[in-house]
Amino acid sequence: MGAEEHKRKAPKKFKFAVITVSDTASRGEKEDKSGKFLIEELEKAGHEKVYYAVVPDEKMEIIGAVVEAFRAGAEVLVTSGGTGIASRDVTIESIRPLLDKELTGFGEVFRLLSYEEIGTAAVMTRATAGIIRSSGRTMAVFCLPGSLGAARTGIRIILKEAGHVLKHGRE
Repeated sequence: MGAEEHKRKAPKKFKFAVITVSDTASRGEKEDKSGKFLIEELEKAGHEKVYYAVVPDEKMEIIGAVVEAFRAGAEVLVTSGGTGIASRDVTIESIRPLLDKELTGFGEVFRLLSYEEIGTAAVMTRATAGIIRSSGRTMAVFCLPGSLGAARTGIRIILKEAGHVLKHGRE
């Protein structure tokens, strides 16, 4: 069975969560434009939001929000922020140990598209994806940088592949 046939058999609608990781947004000093954009795009595509949070760049806060998203019934989780190389960027270190399978190809495709948009600065992101399995459920996770441009790039991939990831993640 080819990729296109797999996609035809994949879920068309899903419940989602968005977690923004940002010290300044969590303190109310900055608007969460990227998180709001991701929510709008996912809802516009007919998906149902079940959880949204803005948390500081702190490992336990991030992990706690991921657990809450899973408890809320999210089938797809998109994080925004904390994927760079600054000392406070700990999203990847917080989420990677929770993943049952990592989808490094997501980050590779994201960086390719980013390179086409912003040039070699694309190497600065550690964007990744994967799946978390627990209690007979699967949640696809996509970790994006925090900029609005990154959200625009990432959502293009997510909207095309999230159902496909869920289909295989549930097998």
